[in-house]
Amino acid sequence: MANVMDYIKKYGDISFCDMPFGEADNVALCGMYYMPFDKVVSDSFEDEPVDYKTASDEIFELRGRKHTPVGLVLLKNISEQMVLMSKYKRFQEMKVVAAVRVYEKAPAVQFEAATFLLPDGKIVVLFKGTDDTLTGWKEDFDILTKKGIPSNRLSIEYLEKTAKNFDGNIIVCGHSKGGFIAQYAALYSSKEVRDRIEVVYNDDGPGFWDYSYLESETYAEMLPKYRHFVPQSSFIGMMLAHDNDYEIIKSNQILGPLQHDLNSWQFSGKKLVRAEELTDMGKMNDGVLRDLVGGLDDESEKVLDTVLDKVLSGVNQTGLLDVKKNFVPALKGGVEAWRSLDRDTQKKFLKIFSDTPEIVFRNSNRIRKERTEKTYEKAVSAFKYLNVLF
Repeated sequence: MANVMDYIKKYGDISFCDMPFGEADNVALCGMYYMPFDKVVSDSFEDEPVDYKTASDEIFELRGRKHTPVGLVLLKNISEQMVLMSKYKRFQEMKVVAAVRVYEKAPAVQFEAATFLLPDGKIVVLFKGTDDTLTGWKEDFDILTKKGIPSNRLSIEYLEKTAKNFDGNIIVCGHSKGGFIAQYAALYSSKEVRDRIEVVYNDDGPGFWDYSYLESETYAEMLPKYRHFVPQSSFIGMMLAHDNDYEIIKSNQILGPLQHDLNSWQFSGKKLVRAEELTDMGKMNDGVLRDLVGGLDDESEKVLDTVLDKVLSGVNQTGLLDVKKNFVPALKGGVEAWRSLDRDTQKKFLKIFSDTPEIVFRNSNRIRKERTEKTYEKAVSAFKYLNVLF
C-alpha cells in the first residue's frame, strides 16, 4: 500500500494552484518538519521568506549531506522525505518564513513553529511535535499533569502574528504534540483569525485537558474545520479528552506506538486510507488512558511532576540519543535521583499506577462485551436477510 513518499512522487509535479492543499500535504509537511528549519530560516516575520528547496538544501548540507536519524525515535526517513519533497515543483513553490524555536528547561518548553507560504495565496502554520530532547519529553508529561503549558500560549501568539503579517486563508497543522498545540491555538485565537482558518489538522495528537473544552461555543464553531486523524491502534491520539471527532487511518505497522510514525500511514491517491474502527488495542489505549489520566487529582499531578523533574535531572542528558550513548551513567543517575526522594513521595507515585491492572481488566471486559454484541447483531442481520431471500 502506498505511503506519503509515493504521494510526493505521484503528485509532486502538480502546483498548489492546480490542486489545493489537502490532507496528504498536511501529512507530508508534518512528517518532514522534524528537520531543523530554525537553523536556516530566520525567526522574524520581517525577513525575506526562503524557498523550500533552498532551506532543504542548506539543512542537508549542515548534516553532512547524509540521511541520518533526527533522534532515537525520529528516523532517517524524515531527512529522506525532506529532500524528496525539494525535488518536486509542488513543494519547491513553497516559501518558509519565521521558523521559531523556544527551548527552556524550567518550566519545560520545546516549541517550534514555521509559516509556509503557498503559491495560491494560502498560509500553512506548522507546529512541530516532540523532538529528541528530554525537555521535549518532559513537556509531554506536563500536558498530562498540568492544565496548560507555555507552548499553548506561544502557539496562540505565533498564529496571531502570522495572520497579522500575511493575508489569505490559513491552514493549521501539527503532528503529535504539534497537533495538540495546533488545535489549541486555533481554538483560542481571535475571532478574526478563526474566521480565516480553513482547516486544522491534528495528526495523532492528544485531545483537550477536559470535556469542558468540547462543550464550548468556540469548539462547536471550529468543529467543521477540525480534522483529527488517528491510526487504528493509536496511543498518543487517545490521550486526554476527545469526542468521537477523529478519523481512523490505516497504518502498515501493527503496534500503536509505531503507527504514530506518519510514514506508516496508508494512502490511496490523494487521500489517506480510512479504517472502520479502532482495533481492540486502540480501544484499550483509549479506555485505559481515559481512566488513568481522568483519575488524577491535584496532589497526584504534583507528585508526578516532582518525580519526573527529579529523575530527569538525575539522568542528566540532553536527548534520547545521548541516553542511549551514555546508558549506564544515565540509568545510575536516574536511580540515584529516585532514591533521593522521600519515602512518602515514592509511595504516592507508585500508588498512582497501582490501579492500572484493574483498569486494564475492566476495559478488556468492556471491549470483549462490545465485540460479542456486535457479532450477535451481525448474525441477527444475516438471519433476517436469509428469511427475506427464502
